[in-house]
Amino acid sequence: MVHEFTFIQTLEKGEAEKVCAQKGAEIDLLLILGGDGTVHECINGIMKVNEKNRPKVAILPGGTCNDFARSLHIRSIKEAITAIQSDNSQLLDIGAANDRYFSNFIGIGLITEASQAKEGHLKEKWGKLGYIMSAVQSLKDPSSFSYSIKTDTDTLEGEAVMILAMNGHYLGTAGLFVEDNVMDDGMIDLYILKEAGFSLLKNVYNKSRSDTAKEWLSNAEDIHMVRTSSFSLSTDEPQLADSDGELYLEPPLDVTIHKQAIEWIYLKEE
Repeated sequence: MVHEFTFIQTLEKGEAEKVCAQKGAEIDLLLILGGDGTVHECINGIMKVNEKNRPKVAILPGGTCNDFARSLHIRSIKEAITAIQSDNSQLLDIGAANDRYFSNFIGIGLITEASQAKEGHLKEKWGKLGYIMSAVQSLKDPSSFSYSIKTDTDTLEGEAVMILAMNGHYLGTAGLFVEDNVMDDGMIDLYILKEAGFSLLKNVYNKSRSDTAKEWLSNAEDIHMVRTSSFSLSTDEPQLADSDGELYLEPPLDVTIHKQAIEWIYLKEE
């Protein structure tokens, strides 16, 4: 039985984070109506609440891609309602980059270039298709950069066109080789893309549809994948980082995982 239901419509950027930080300890269930950016704001507020007092969280997908909601098997408002009524929930990891938090991913390079492009007319005019179009445009002439990464066990250095750390399962509505990726083990999947171009895009597409996709990824010459609980990243030149689709962080980045930090409502797959 619901004793009290409060509806708050945010009117400016950053307001959702403030509301969640101030009221998070007072509620049992937080319903987030919005896209990945709204979810990003809310989790940054919730993570400021004492761990014992954080509410359960359910996403009512209302954005363009709703990638983290997809990781919870929720693709529509109808599915979200079914999940809430079923009350299936699970404690999942939350990533931290410096003093900020992310639920789905953080990355630099191509992912940032694509996000910058989609923030313009492509997103407004084409919606989900705009993400694909902006990604393809970025692949035409990718810019490489020098990087240094220190993980739990190793130091990695070299040239790359993209570095992407995934906690969730989807990026731009596309699933990314996540058969074995779980979101509650305190680990994150770190992808280093060394080269890009339409040949790589074609190979990724073809291999991702095959039964050997996971094996191909582990042996791909242009993609290096590391699973780690934390890493530090620095670059030779300034880079803008993309965190859940929000562009405001820059390397150097210290990334850690808060294991099972927030309890999420999810939809059980049949």
